[in-house]
Amino acid sequence: MRFSVLGALAVCDADGGAVPLRRRKHRQLLATLLLDANTPVSADRLLDALWDGSPPPSAEQNLKTYVHTVRKLLSPGGPRSAPIRTHGTGYLIAVPPGELDLLVFQDLVRQGRRSAREGDAEAACRRFEQALGLWRGEPLQDSGGSRFLDDAADRLAGERVSVLEELAELRIRLGRYAEAVSDLRPAVTAHPLREGLWRQLMLALHRSGDRAGALAAYRRLREVLVAETGLEPGRAVQDLHRRILTSGAGPGPAPEAPAPPPGRGARPAGARTGVPRQLPRDLAGFVGRSEELVRLRSLLAPWDGGPPHHVVAITGPPGSGKSALAVRAAHAVGDGFPDGQLYADLHGATPGIRRLEPLEVLGRFLRDLGVPAQAVPDDVDEAAALWRSRLAGRRVLVVLDDAADLAQIRPLLSVPAGNAILATSRENFALVDDCVRVRIGEMRATEAAAMFAKVAGAERAAEDVRATGRLIELCGGLPLAVGIAGARLANRPRWAVADLVERLEDERRRLHELETGDLAVRSSLAVSYDLLAGSAHPLDRTAARTLRMLGVLQVADVTAHVVGALLDEPADTAERALERLVDAHLVECDEPGRYRMHDLVRLFAREQAALQDREAGTAALNRALRTYIATAHLAVRLGGHPRLVRSRVDPGANPVPLASEHEADRWLEREWRNLMAAASQAMERSAEQDRETVRLGAHLVFAFFWYTLYNGLRARTLMISRAALRAGQRLGDPLVEALGHNHLADAYTTNYRYAEAAAHHERQLALYRGLGDPWGEQRALGGLAHAYGELRRYEEAIRCAESQLAICRAIGHRTGECFSLLTLGEALHRTGRSDQALPTLGRALAESRSIGHLRYETCVLEKLGDLHLDLGDPLTARRHYEESLSLSRAAKMTIAAPYLLLGLARAHRLLGDLDQAERYAARALEAVRAVEDTVLEERVLRERSAILAARRGTGSPPGSATGLATGSAAGAAMGPAGSAAGPTVRGAAAP
Repeated sequence: MRFSVLGALAVCDADGGAVPLRRRKHRQLLATLLLDANTPVSADRLLDALWDGSPPPSAEQNLKTYVHTVRKLLSPGGPRSAPIRTHGTGYLIAVPPGELDLLVFQDLVRQGRRSAREGDAEAACRRFEQALGLWRGEPLQDSGGSRFLDDAADRLAGERVSVLEELAELRIRLGRYAEAVSDLRPAVTAHPLREGLWRQLMLALHRSGDRAGALAAYRRLREVLVAETGLEPGRAVQDLHRRILTSGAGPGPAPEAPAPPPGRGARPAGARTGVPRQLPRDLAGFVGRSEELVRLRSLLAPWDGGPPHHVVAITGPPGSGKSALAVRAAHAVGDGFPDGQLYADLHGATPGIRRLEPLEVLGRFLRDLGVPAQAVPDDVDEAAALWRSRLAGRRVLVVLDDAADLAQIRPLLSVPAGNAILATSRENFALVDDCVRVRIGEMRATEAAAMFAKVAGAERAAEDVRATGRLIELCGGLPLAVGIAGARLANRPRWAVADLVERLEDERRRLHELETGDLAVRSSLAVSYDLLAGSAHPLDRTAARTLRMLGVLQVADVTAHVVGALLDEPADTAERALERLVDAHLVECDEPGRYRMHDLVRLFAREQAALQDREAGTAALNRALRTYIATAHLAVRLGGHPRLVRSRVDPGANPVPLASEHEADRWLEREWRNLMAAASQAMERSAEQDRETVRLGAHLVFAFFWYTLYNGLRARTLMISRAALRAGQRLGDPLVEALGHNHLADAYTTNYRYAEAAAHHERQLALYRGLGDPWGEQRALGGLAHAYGELRRYEEAIRCAESQLAICRAIGHRTGECFSLLTLGEALHRTGRSDQALPTLGRALAESRSIGHLRYETCVLEKLGDLHLDLGDPLTARRHYEESLSLSRAAKMTIAAPYLLLGLARAHRLLGDLDQAERYAARALEAVRAVEDTVLEERVLRERSAILAARRGTGSPPGSATGLATGSAAGAAMGPAGSAAGPTVRGAAAP
């Protein structure tokens, strides 16, 4: 099987036949996996690629469906043999060498660059030509649509142009001007603002004897630049233009000999004895960072011969390999600095070693440049002035490794043109004028795997590819962690990779396992933390405290508002502290306002949190929980979702200032995973020592329960509801326990487990009666009425519904009245008393409209549709289903849609409109598979069979509406007064 992404996405089977991928989501899924072929891709990255950072609530279920479908497309005879494999919470596509054009392209480019470094320009040209010949158009041109994939396509296109530039440079050096011109002409048309391509075209034309063509190319470039940007061409292009103008009309100068590869050429002419060559040895085991190296080379040794950028800073988190990258880049461009390469380890983050002062560094460098020791000034400003004088007219590369901050290196940065400063730091250097920052973070999985294989041994890494992939994940792609893991295995020949993975899986000991000799991830992180904690600046100290407090709350990401609650500070103070942590590369900010930690930093923060006073940590966690609860209540109210009005918990915290329904829904969509994680963390605490924390965790579940339930997250809702009930039981709090029974029963109902739901509602009823709480009693009776109805215990259902109705009328609870009428009407319908069911449901409909309860109105209309189908009136049934489906969207009852679509399919079949019936059935099937509801899927498939039988004219007996009603949209929505009743009543929450 062959895959192609260098153009439109294409797949060919073993016989060369095209594999059709007609749906964009299927193409996006496969493209995302292929971009990291043979490397696990997390579910979060796939969700981002498919839904551009805004996945719908059903995205996780949809992703599973898409993976299953693509597997079937790739391997129709058996999806299990498809190359897509489940890996942890994500997926991996296994592609053998030579079967993915992107991998072939990258390998050919690597071979070409290696040949160029070794001085074999002809071989390099051949490899680059073969690599470019693989392209069939713009990459991923039919699979984009998300920022992730569009950015990936842009990176691939940029790599293609970079290779083309390298090929053109080699051809010009070899005197193959015509070949260079033939490729450069279409390239400048496609990339009219890329001056480097124009300069190469001008040079190739001039050297081939076409001086007029070279000058015309310059005029065209200038026209484009002025029209598009208002700028003139850069100095390098203008200099070439002037040289062509003054060169005469004859043929261009003879081609230059290819430049010697780095490290192999002779010292440039005029070089003096004693020229400093201070770079540390380049690491033989260095792998990866190819994109960053290309960028560094273009900044420090521009291919057009222009001057280097005078200050370049490599920044990144502790352990990301900044120093190794700087040394590799400096060696690669060293020949472009004939007057020397200076190097200083500034010890800005070296444990136990004093960091160098600016005057010390200046003095050392001045002596290296020939200034007598007694002539070195003892004033920083005077030394800096002499430093600039000594560099004037020279080309010197200065590597300043491990700078603590900007103050440590500022006196050295103002260097004359032709010289370059390459600095590394954990800080971001945002305030340095004209400084280009090259930020590095986690390594790509393929690069990390290659690094691990180099340290631990290729055979060992290949023995268990799955374990190796998991090890890379557990190291978070951090080069220091990967290197330590590889070194530990190299020193333990009897260990398998899986043995170390098993030890790393335990979060409590992971940082301990990532130690070898004097290298340790923990100590590397501790240096950054200690620098902040011991700083004289208040903001730095607040940032250190913030990192420590982030270890208290175990969620994926946070906002300033939540961190403000942890710190007991205003949100703007928290935001400034978070941004300081971003500058120190201890926290990531992938999008405005949201902050996350690398997994290993998170474990370090958790260790620091454990060292502080336990009561302070618990108080911070409780403040965050109260903020989550308060905001969830606000979001549920603004969003029109059901809410528990008698939760009896006062959050006592300011919620996130949501101001609209859209903001509320957006907050719930972004935060529900964090809400679940925070609630789980709280409820796992000791009920004896941390009663308030456990209670807040349970009430947080009750606050967001209906949102997750209605959005089809059935398994997660069931899991968190069990935890809430256990929390209430451990606390010995009858109210929390009663609410736990209620919510767990509702979760069981959505999973069609009605007997278990009834048992929990019965316990809930007993607890509320013991509390003397009529509101809770009617709620339990409503849940029982629905559960008994689904269990076909209709008379008991009727009695419970009537009891609920009586209590609601006595306490003036109109929403509960509406619910009881709905369940009563449904039970009467199922017992064959349609003459009583119709007016009862009619009263329920009038009541729901009177109180403006969209969810109940949706449910009642669905039940009226079921009833009219049984009465032989599919036309009226269709009208009710259509109105209910429309209302369900306004009521945000996503979970009700499959039931209503199924009802419409049935109604249209009975009306003889089989085409429309099939369309509704298909929509119902797609919706139900998205939420992985196998019970309802079976019903939809039975209806499709009935439609097919009707088409054949065999006369299938019409299915009873009662069969549809057992688990219908109303059951999915009714949850309020009584509960989130069955799969059809689960769209209306208890008031």
